[in-house]
Amino acid sequence: VSQSRYQTIDSLSNSHYAKKYILARKIPSEKLTDIYYTDDFKSFIDDTFPNHGKTLISSDKRIVLPFYDENNNLMGVQGRTVTKSSIKYITIKVSDDTKKMYGLNKVDLTKPIYVVEGPIDSMFLNNSLATMDASLYNINKVLGDYDYILVHDNEPRNPEIVKQIKKSIESKHKVCIWPKTIQQKDVNEMIMEGMSPSEVMHLIDNNTYQDLEAKLNFEAWRKV
Repeated sequence: VSQSRYQTIDSLSNSHYAKKYILARKIPSEKLTDIYYTDDFKSFIDDTFPNHGKTLISSDKRIVLPFYDENNNLMGVQGRTVTKSSIKYITIKVSDDTKKMYGLNKVDLTKPIYVVEGPIDSMFLNNSLATMDASLYNINKVLGDYDYILVHDNEPRNPEIVKQIKKSIESKHKVCIWPKTIQQKDVNEMIMEGMSPSEVMHLIDNNTYQDLEAKLNFEAWRKV
C-alpha cells in the first residue's frame, strides 16, 4: 500500500482536523499510532483490498481503524467519516469469512472480556473487544465460549439497542445495565464528560447482571 495514501493520527500536526477530532474524543495517546487517516478512502481501499467488491465514494476523507486477528494478521479496516458523508462507518474485510472484531490481537482470552460495539469505546476498557455492530450477543458464534461482559450503548429510547440488550440477556450473557444516574449514551461520551477509564470500568463491574437479575434491571432501565 502506498504510504502516501494514509498516515497515523500520531504523525499529523495538532492543527489537522482528523487529529483534533481524535484528541477531542480523549483517546489515550498511546493509541494514536494504531489509528490512521486517509484523505482518499476509496483509493486506499482499492490499493489495500483490490477485490473488496464495495461501491465507495471517491476522495472520501476518513479515520481508519485497522483490525487484526490473534496472530496480528490484518483482517480488515473500519473507516469513520470526518466529513459530512451520508455513511458514517464503512467496514471492509479481507474476505467474507474473516472475523469482524476489533482488538483480537490484544485481548487475553483467559480473563473476563468486555465486549462493546465501537472500536473507540473499546480503547478505554481493559481487555476489550469491539464487534463493530450492535449484535453483541453473537460473540460466541464468532469467537467461541469465553467469559464475556456485554456492554451495550446507554440508549433506552433506541428500539434497536433495546432489542439487542434483550437478546443478550436471553442468550444468558452477563450484561451491563447502566444505572439511571448515567445520562451519557456510550463509554466515550462518559470519558469526554470527565469520567476516568477506571471509573467507567468500576461502573460496569458494579452494574453487570445475568438471567433474572438482568431482566429486572433491564425493565427498570428501559423505562427511564
